[in-house]
Amino acid sequence: MPYILPAQRMAFFFSPKSGGTSLRAFLFHAENGFPFRDYSVQGVWYDANRLAGNYRFNHRSQEGVERFRRFALLRDPVTRFLSGYSNRVLHFRELSIEAAGPMLLQEGLPPDPDITTFTENYVGYLRCSKPVARHFLKQQKFIGSDPAYYERIFTLERIDELAAFVNAECKTDARMPRLQTGGPKLDFFALPEDVQYDVLNICRHDIAFQIMPEYWRPYAHLIEAPVAAPADLATTAIAG
Repeated sequence: MPYILPAQRMAFFFSPKSGGTSLRAFLFHAENGFPFRDYSVQGVWYDANRLAGNYRFNHRSQEGVERFRRFALLRDPVTRFLSGYSNRVLHFRELSIEAAGPMLLQEGLPPDPDITTFTENYVGYLRCSKPVARHFLKQQKFIGSDPAYYERIFTLERIDELAAFVNAECKTDARMPRLQTGGPKLDFFALPEDVQYDVLNICRHDIAFQIMPEYWRPYAHLIEAPVAAPADLATTAIAG
């Protein structure tokens, strides 16, 4: 489901590891006039991720927002992949013995894989952990495959444009926080060449490469281009 601002009739769609936690907190601030902070109710802890569920895009996602102004947030698929590995595998250790031991044993895979082992056995590791598998779904699984569905598509790399737009529309001065940053920062071009190829092959069919051709340019010299998009796909409803 998107994060909805009913008063402005606006709906924002986003994917895991594409700035969604920060976006939720920012939109809460814009909607309520004060910053979000984690809180507890009768011993149950609530963080920004509880503000809006991040479910797959389907007809349920569209219920009630057909006449809303709709927006999406995208991220470079390669940096999103590396962020997912750093955050979910290294930081939260969702492929550790404690978190996924029985499934790792079933798949015959070592726990806490380094980036080379993870990319070489990517599909097997996704079978070992539902949380990991969810975070590595392509972005079209969460925003759909039709950019014309949106009035405007923003990018995480230029997230200030989204913040400025929402503040202007809502007549607020909300601040975009930087949340869910646990884990080391990985440089794609510092990775071994075979890992670079593996990452690109995994990410190449992400819709962000079709909607935002500039995302592909840094990697074009390493691997052939992803499947070409229809001519109007890369020019419709684009911002950033």
